[in-house]
Order: sequence, then C-alpha cells, then structure tokens
Amino acid sequence: MRHAQLWLSSIAIAALMASASAQTWAEQGDAGDLPSTAQVVSGNFGDPLTQITGSIGTGGDVDMFLIYISDPANFYAHTGSTTATTFDSKLHLFDANGNPLWMDDDAPSDVAGSLEIGSLRSYIGGGSAAGNYRSSDTPGTAGSATWGLPGAGFYYIAISHWQRNSAAGSQNHFHTGSPYDGIYAPKALLANAPVNGWTGTSTTTGTYTISLQGASFVPEPASMLALGAGLAGLLGLRRRKK
Repeated sequence: MRHAQLWLSSIAIAALMASASAQTWAEQGDAGDLPSTAQVVSGNFGDPLTQITGSIGTGGDVDMFLIYISDPANFYAHTGSTTATTFDSKLHLFDANGNPLWMDDDAPSDVAGSLEIGSLRSYIGGGSAAGNYRSSDTPGTAGSATWGLPGAGFYYIAISHWQRNSAAGSQNHFHTGSPYDGIYAPKALLANAPVNGWTGTSTTTGTYTISLQGASFVPEPASMLALGAGLAGLLGLRRRKK
C-alpha cells in the first residue's frame, strides 16, 4: 500500500511538472491594463510559455498579462520583428504586487541583433551589455542599474504603444525620454508604488507578439489542487515512515 501511494503521488507531481512542448497564448477578448483586470495566462503546470499574441484594438490600449517566471536567470521578453509586432512598442514588467521592475522602449542593439528584434521593438531581460541597464533617476548614466529579478514567481507583463507609460497616480514609474534603448529600473521613490494607471496618449493600433524565455503558464486551479494532493501524499508517507 505504501509503495502504491508513493507511486501515485509521484505520478501526480511528474505529470504536472512535465513540459510537452513550447506553448503559446492568444489574447482572449481584451486583456485589462491593471493587475486587477490583467489576463491570466493559465495552463498546465510546468509547460513553457514562449509567446503571447494579441492586438491593441483601440488607441491608448494597454494589455497586461499575469505570467509565471520559472527561470529568472535566463528570462527575457521581446516584441520580435516589425511584422511580429506592427507598431512601435513598449514593454513593462511588474512584480506580483504590481510594483514596477523594468521597462524598455527600443531594444538595445546587441540583443536586437542576436534575437532578430526589429527597429523600435522592445526587450526586457538579461544578456545585454551592462551599460544598457539604467536607473530612471539617472537615465543619462550608462550602467546605473543592475539587471535582476526577485526570483521565480508570478509577474505582470504589459505591452503598449511607446507613448503610454505606467504610473502611480500622475507620476510615471520610469524615465520616458532619450536614450530610448535603455532597459530602465523605476524611479527609487516609486519602486514600491503599484501601477494604478497609465499616462500619455496614442491613437495607434496593431497586432503584437511577445516572445518569452524562462516563462511558464500560470497553474490552473485544478492543477494546483492535483499538485497539492500529490505533495500531501508524499508528506503523509514521510510521517508514517517515522
């Protein structure tokens, strides 16, 4: 009996952790622009998330998605070629509480070249030259910020036209001017101020593809329950062995 329970618990966990193949997500309806209305990119636990596709259907629209970053050391997100994303994009990344982490308007040339990212398309991630990471408090100083993420977990990623900016109240989280190819950390005073609005205006519409590495689907409730059952089975066996 003990071996049967262990086998079943192990199978439950292994099935949830298995990654069948690269997966994509197509925007369903219109993703919201704040954490409270963001679209949850839900799927099988452990399956890699490699693309999010969607559209900016009205001028000024912002689309936000809840994702799981499973490999923060190798994570990146970018908006691809000029055909993959048909407008001048901007990407914002927030933590699970909606606090600002990173923003990029135009991908730095080194990663743009290696990943074939088009002109005026965006990139957030590691792997660029150290000088391309900048603090929004000192945007003119190359290397004034150091790339990093808090760890594996839930994050919000938002895409918009470049003229739209995440904000807390009327204050923009990030530097919004030149140089446009910096990957920006937020202003220090707003680092713990969750996004609750967007500034700037735009009439531009278009379609987009966000390509991702190191990201996974957000576990569905059923997957979380199954995972919990598997872990409970293993813990129960451990207690009985004692």
